[in-house]
Amino acid sequence: MGEHRTAGGIRGISKGPFIVVGTIVVVVLAAFGWFQLRDRISEQGVQAAEACVEGAVTVPVTVDPDIASQISELALRYSKTGPVVRDHCVTVEVATQNSAAITGALATGAANWDKSTLGPLPALWIPQSSDAVSGLPAGTVDGTPRSVAGSPIVLAAPSAVTAALSGAGIGWADLPRLQQTPDGLDELGLTGWGGLRLRLPLGTSSDSTPAALAAVATAVSGTPGRELTPEQVRSAPIVAAMSALSTSDLGTAASSTDSTDAELAGLSSDLGSSGAVHAVPVTEQQMTSSEQTGITAYSPTGSAPTADHPAVILAGPWMDETLSRAAAQFVEFVRQPENSQLFADAGFDVGEASTDQLSASYETRQALIAAVQDPATARRATTLVDVSRSMDTTEGSRTRLGNTVAALTQQFESVIDSTDIGLWIYSKDLDGTRAFRELVPTGPVEEQLPGGTRRQQVITAASGLRPESATSTYESVMAAFVDAQDNFAPGKPNSVVLVTDGPNDDTSVSKERLLTALSSINDPARPVAIDVVSIGTNSDATTLQSMSEITGGSFATVPSSDGPELPDLLRKLLY
Repeated sequence: MGEHRTAGGIRGISKGPFIVVGTIVVVVLAAFGWFQLRDRISEQGVQAAEACVEGAVTVPVTVDPDIASQISELALRYSKTGPVVRDHCVTVEVATQNSAAITGALATGAANWDKSTLGPLPALWIPQSSDAVSGLPAGTVDGTPRSVAGSPIVLAAPSAVTAALSGAGIGWADLPRLQQTPDGLDELGLTGWGGLRLRLPLGTSSDSTPAALAAVATAVSGTPGRELTPEQVRSAPIVAAMSALSTSDLGTAASSTDSTDAELAGLSSDLGSSGAVHAVPVTEQQMTSSEQTGITAYSPTGSAPTADHPAVILAGPWMDETLSRAAAQFVEFVRQPENSQLFADAGFDVGEASTDQLSASYETRQALIAAVQDPATARRATTLVDVSRSMDTTEGSRTRLGNTVAALTQQFESVIDSTDIGLWIYSKDLDGTRAFRELVPTGPVEEQLPGGTRRQQVITAASGLRPESATSTYESVMAAFVDAQDNFAPGKPNSVVLVTDGPNDDTSVSKERLLTALSSINDPARPVAIDVVSIGTNSDATTLQSMSEITGGSFATVPSSDGPELPDLLRKLLY
């Protein structure tokens, strides 16, 4: 008979089924969580892929050296935000280059861009000044550039000099006089200091110099408007001002190839009256950020130039919509208040730049620099112009004589006030039996004559020239040469500038007689150079060249009167 459990006992429940169920639940939950995690990772990957579905793009940015550190820092900040433009992940890459170098390269076209020297063609360019952009070929700039940071152009000088300049209210127009006058600063109360001794650095990162030159030129031009042109640079007042700035009272060249920083260091090394440098044009920010001591800033009165650092989005075959938009987005990032504070902390002015500021194109700036590096010389020059029938030959839109008159007029307008000028013409039987005629006697260009100054008289006389008949070069050259010797002006170059296009037609004076006569009367104590400009093919070139060599002059041929060669050559001979 079998045994039964006691009536009060508890029947046990097996744990096996619970363990199995629990395991299944855990596995199910783990699988569910994994699928969710997998889907989330997959979704994030898809989102990331969709955001940069077109891949990465690098925006090349080129900036002027004086703002490079700030832009480089902001480029890093910007890239860390993970910017995306048109499904491209954007990175900004900053290169540093002098503004004038970029302007010159863009002016010649992208096809001539030297990547090894200038780096990649930029999508965004931030030069020191808007002047660097003015005059670029149409289609180079996309939209309207906006300033990211500014700083006025000032003169850095020892405290004693800035105090004297400020006390006298010195303006930009006064600088040439103070530079050229041996006791310019003495007149302001700085006894023993001599002239201003303004140094004009033209090396890398020295864009402040052409801006200062533009301020001086605008101040002395006496013309309305704020944008200086290359034509105005060739006017007598500006030529004279640039020439006065070209050397210091010590006789040393004012322009140098050193950088602004190097010139500031030289200025700071000798702050006394004996220093070779008394002032340097800089941006106010460059001076305040400089580690040099003992120098302060002075802002000359008058319209002041400003380094406004415009953000220039470029246009060209290397650009596309993505680069343009990315560059514009970076500019907006740079201009945000929290980011522009970086410029303010470095001494720049932030906010919109004034629209009322000086403007000078790249061509104008180059012309100003050339006027300083190749200053005008006070001279005595008699211009002798061939008006024979062959000068009626058409070249370009005018005759040879018309082109010659235009080129001479340009130079007559430009010669400095201390120059003596005169105008003779020759052909055959112009004055009785004489082949030549003295239209305006050679003398001081600003001397008052009946009907106006000599400058006005030679311009008026030149405008009325008309072709005549044959050519009598030898007789006319001898007469002009003798007159120049008889009226020799000591202390300056004396010359006869001959412009002709043909051989001598007058057989009454042979070439042998001409050269012998010149050799016999040429006086080393009263040197007069015969400078010959021959237009086109001239069978008399050998005689003309010998004539110039005897007198220590020059001989040059231009293929045509039409084009820049003739004006450029006459500029060298009359400047």
